[in-house]
Amino acid sequence: MGTILLRRSIQDLLGDDPGKSLGGAGVDRWVSSVCGYCGTGCGVLVGVKDGQAVAVRGNPAHPTNQGKLCLKGIYQWKALHHPERATRPMVRRGTELREAGWPAAMEEVASHMRAALAEGGPDAVGIYHGGQLLLEEYYALHKLAKGFLGTPNIDANTRLCMASAVAGYVRTFGSDGPPGCYEDLDTSHLVFLFGSNPAEMHPQLWRRILRNRQKNAAGLVVADPRLTLPARVADLHLKLRCGTNIPLLYGLLHVLISEGMTDQGYIQRFTDGFSDLAREAAQYPPERVAGLTGVPAGQVVEAARLFGTSPTAVTLFCQGVNQSVQATDAVTLINALHLVTGKVGRPGCAPFSLTGQASSLSMREVGGGGSLPGFRNPANPAHREQVARAWGVEVNLLPAFTRDITAMLEEIEAGRLQVLWVIGTNPAVSLPHQERVRRLLDRVFLVVQDVYYPVETAAFADVFLPGAQWGEKTGTMANSERRVNLVVRAVNPPGEARDDLSIIRELAHRLGAGNLLPWRGAEEVFNEFKDLTRGRPNDMSGISYQRLATVGGLQWPCPAGDHPGTPRLYTGGRFATAEGTAQGFGDFNHPEGKARLWAVPYDPPPEAPDARYPFWLNTGRVIEHYHTRTKTGRVPELNRLAPEAFVELHPADAARLEIAQGELVRVVSRRGQIEVTARITEGVSPGEVFVPFHFGEPEPVAPKRCRAANHLTAAVTDRFSAQPLLKVAACRLEKT
Repeated sequence: MGTILLRRSIQDLLGDDPGKSLGGAGVDRWVSSVCGYCGTGCGVLVGVKDGQAVAVRGNPAHPTNQGKLCLKGIYQWKALHHPERATRPMVRRGTELREAGWPAAMEEVASHMRAALAEGGPDAVGIYHGGQLLLEEYYALHKLAKGFLGTPNIDANTRLCMASAVAGYVRTFGSDGPPGCYEDLDTSHLVFLFGSNPAEMHPQLWRRILRNRQKNAAGLVVADPRLTLPARVADLHLKLRCGTNIPLLYGLLHVLISEGMTDQGYIQRFTDGFSDLAREAAQYPPERVAGLTGVPAGQVVEAARLFGTSPTAVTLFCQGVNQSVQATDAVTLINALHLVTGKVGRPGCAPFSLTGQASSLSMREVGGGGSLPGFRNPANPAHREQVARAWGVEVNLLPAFTRDITAMLEEIEAGRLQVLWVIGTNPAVSLPHQERVRRLLDRVFLVVQDVYYPVETAAFADVFLPGAQWGEKTGTMANSERRVNLVVRAVNPPGEARDDLSIIRELAHRLGAGNLLPWRGAEEVFNEFKDLTRGRPNDMSGISYQRLATVGGLQWPCPAGDHPGTPRLYTGGRFATAEGTAQGFGDFNHPEGKARLWAVPYDPPPEAPDARYPFWLNTGRVIEHYHTRTKTGRVPELNRLAPEAFVELHPADAARLEIAQGELVRVVSRRGQIEVTARITEGVSPGEVFVPFHFGEPEPVAPKRCRAANHLTAAVTDRFSAQPLLKVAACRLEKT
């Protein structure tokens, strides 16, 4: 508890005026932009002196954060000017990557792609990109992949964090897109945190929740296996076992329905499927739920009554739902909690997915979640025809489906996928079952485009391309509340590094697709893309760079130049399930545009503790670091606060195994093992352990000591979203 509270006190101290606290006096200019880390989308001011970024402050005029920033946001300027910034392309010659000029490196990539296409067709080339690029870069990349290469092999690392939220929203509402807005956190009578820890992962939203509790006495319920900071201060902590989200949600629905706390008028007018849902929920009385989840029956009843009797409620969910067993099904049940109580589409009411990466939603908008631009369904001939006509390509060229990264690895294993282009992500740390992942990365012709060298995935690269990062390019990003923000270039990238849009366009030119990507700059890309959203659920046709430069972002749908943006979706009770409107990844269309309530089965986790592997393994994040530490690992202040990987275990388990605080221990699963230091805490339950996934190995090809948590996790995926189940595995602890 002391460590968590210390982190919070540091954050509160620095968040008031980080520019003053951490430097920034005498800067030449302050550049208004948006933070490049999580999906909160905080407004920032970047201080520039002599052409270098020297400070970052929160922008007090931005509606998202009102001048406050978290630790990562405050220090992000230090990641721009690091000695390990990649500045020149490299090409593998023998066993080494050697510096090369851009023409030679790009021709190396183009020639291998041409050869792969000639031998294996579109299936022979794959692209796996990050969730921190700009919308314009995503659009160019997907246009090249689908409109020229014709490959279905394109995915993003948001597959690991947001894919289940996307699939759950689509199955319930007919389209992707969080229905609520941040203002709901300011006014809601109840905030329900389900598998999310905004105190560490989305600190500015946690500030708003705390302010609502202080000003309006808002209730707080937390469902989480760990005793996080939100769980410590909550009115009610539902400490469920790993992998039991479904029975807990059914238990809440059971009480809501049996005690008459549903809005029958709303259900009849605006939903379909209630009778099937109610029949399934009836199988989960609180006593049975207690046996399955470990949450006392009385707490299940109490939580349901708090939700049902509260005039308004917001449910925030994140990776504890999305990376768990039956993640998409869990999202549909969270949506159902709100639909059966009429808590959708009005102030203070929303099932709200928290986005992990700065522009993850932008990636989904252009097609990175498996769709085509404008949330179009690639399996719908009419939708494919609309995109083909706009792009001026043959409709048969557009793939009718996309392969996720797990399926792409299978294609590599089968010898069909020959070239993989990885942009701004680090699969040699982030993907599950690392032994297999690294073996397959070594088998394919691998192009790595990143901003630092070394980085774990680059150890397997045949070509390395140095890109520009946040602060070095201009474009747009949409945050968790659908707010499209303008990101502004503050400084130039170092050396010969180039922005991703320029790299994508040059490769397109070398492949003969220059006419498909004709733009002179990012604004022209955005204008082309926004025309494809006209009349779609994510309509941005009324958004322009000029408008974004004068306001703190605009929330879609925004269909006209004088439209103020849309804070909440589905305010009239009409959803995107109507024929011709739905994105279509579910199997439900409703002519009246009703939302769908799904009765889903409960399947226990595919792997459970046993005599050989007696512990539940849970993985996650800490406030100091971001993803695989590609950026935060190069900020000294953050590394001092969280310098190494660790495993949390309960004092009773530590005493039984004779493990001392800070001792090096081995964590072993059916797939691999890691060696990390022990952190003894009552924040985890007996029989459960927690390992942060941020930490990789400096030498991933032959590491002396493995510490990446995903050596332990399994490549098992959700049946709808194909998102890996990173939250549930079995392991054992050994003294080293």
